[in-house]
Amino acid sequence: MMDNDDNNKKLLSAAEFYNNTARKLLATERGLHAETLITSVARMAGTLMYINFDFDKNIKPGTTVLSEHANLHGPKLMELMFVTLRQLGHKVTEENLNKDYASSKFSQLNFQESCQRLAPFFIKYCEVAPLSFRDAALGAAIATGILVHDCREVLAVENGAALAVYGFVEGTKTAPYP
Repeated sequence: MMDNDDNNKKLLSAAEFYNNTARKLLATERGLHAETLITSVARMAGTLMYINFDFDKNIKPGTTVLSEHANLHGPKLMELMFVTLRQLGHKVTEENLNKDYASSKFSQLNFQESCQRLAPFFIKYCEVAPLSFRDAALGAAIATGILVHDCREVLAVENGAALAVYGFVEGTKTAPYP
């Protein structure tokens, strides 16, 4: 049985991998787009959690899937991001998010494009680490919080966190692309 310290180390290692991988895979000739980076990693956190739900694999990718699983586990991603942000010195909560940013319109990639760029690497990490999809989702939520913090000079933390919450919801409630 893994003790809490070992599990925390696994989650932090996953967060570091997801953070670095997303930065490499989402960089363009003009650099990184903060909104796209945060939204895409948050979507992947949600997607990894969705995969953990073990839904019917024949559900058409991109289909909205409403479930008690998403309502129960999706908020855990958000709370872990808020914990990460608090540890990094930010006083952001669900109440003081900029709700105008709780949208996909700020990302340069749609849900499908985010999945296609990141999922192969995020899922492969689960196999290699090895890491359950649930723990991988938690690691990606931590990575999202770190990205919100790291992008604070170009995107207010309240805005970045709102983008992330939207991405978590989108990921946990959308059938992923293969």
